[in-house]
Amino acid sequence: MLPCLGMASPPASGQALLSSHHAWRFDLCALAGGWPVCAGLTPHDDHECSEGEPMDALTDKEIEVIVQRLEAWVADLEHDVSARTFYAFVILAQDFAGTKKALCTMEHIRRFVSLAQRMRAIRHVLLPDASHWTPLHDVLKLIHAEATTLTRLYGVARPACGKISRDLQREFRAAFTHATGKAYHPYGPAKTAKERVTITALWDEALRRALARFQAGGEAHALDEVMVCLPAWADRHHERWSTQGWREPSVKEVMQLVTDYLMVCEACLGTIAQIADAAVAQAPVVERAQVTPDVEQRYAEQVHALRDQIGAILLPTDAPRAQKAQLQREKTQLQQALQALLSAQEAEITRHVKKSATARHKLETLVKTASGYHDTLLRKVGKASVDVLPRMIWIYEFDRRGDDDWRAAKQEAKRFFRNVLKARAKNVAVDAQ
Repeated sequence: MLPCLGMASPPASGQALLSSHHAWRFDLCALAGGWPVCAGLTPHDDHECSEGEPMDALTDKEIEVIVQRLEAWVADLEHDVSARTFYAFVILAQDFAGTKKALCTMEHIRRFVSLAQRMRAIRHVLLPDASHWTPLHDVLKLIHAEATTLTRLYGVARPACGKISRDLQREFRAAFTHATGKAYHPYGPAKTAKERVTITALWDEALRRALARFQAGGEAHALDEVMVCLPAWADRHHERWSTQGWREPSVKEVMQLVTDYLMVCEACLGTIAQIADAAVAQAPVVERAQVTPDVEQRYAEQVHALRDQIGAILLPTDAPRAQKAQLQREKTQLQQALQALLSAQEAEITRHVKKSATARHKLETLVKTASGYHDTLLRKVGKASVDVLPRMIWIYEFDRRGDDDWRAAKQEAKRFFRNVLKARAKNVAVDAQ
């Protein structure tokens, strides 16, 4: 459950600052995955949009300064809802999300998702009729996507994972039916509390058992089961919808899942890298010239037969016009059949070459993924946890031009952000001297 903020009713200016019309337009843009453009205008002026682009990554000290300011504004909003403070938070969070950030720590991520959780409650007070904004769930979706991608790439190196996945799914469905008395359906009606707990517990136990078996012996087939469990274990969508409605995960739940996922990856990545390296070394580089003779041999009999039939059709000069027309139609049909056969032959050759190249590319991607995956994941999760902050609501700059609160908040947020960047420039100048 989200914490009770104990906020007073927002003032009239707070009620007026965000109409449901604005919220509706924001949610469409958030679903599209990006910031909208309205009437030829971008969210900020050109120089402001590119403000963070030429920078090096923000340092930990600079991130700390920005996050402390965001936390201070959230504290102010929890005490007293203010249009200007709300605007300032959105603008600074958007600028922060647009910069290149350094490697995030687990503490950074915890503070980012904590901010998102607190702002979610504040947004609900300002916009009680707006559609769902689910920042913490969005971070969990990233973990599920990462687990799915890692498992898919691993499955190219270990094709046996397909059978293991089917066996595990059968075991899971049987266990679910035994525990609840119902057949498992991934979609459909919202799950009951018992069903949600059962699903999570079953996959937790399956992953724990597989990981323990792998750590005890280190065999590849034990690792296969770990990797097959990961996507289903990380997928917590069943926990979100209930008969009472949507339930956003807590900060503790998000951080626990991120921590557990990192722990599993750290235990397995060394062996994954070895398997991927061996698979790349054994994967042949299939050239077109290697595939063509075998495919042509399979099609040779049909191709020769059609060509013989086409060659056998003669068009006598003294034959009636109707007969000539009939013979010409038959010849055309045979030529079309031959062309279709040759096209199918060419497509099969291309398919063989492409399949081999794709498999090798996936194996090479797996090698790169396994290298430095811990730091890469922290960056991705950190970016996702920052990016959700400004997406709480979209305010069209075109609509807010006459709003004094908007103008003052924008100046305040921009001035603060510029000061952070100027401090970087001053430090660089001092070091150079």
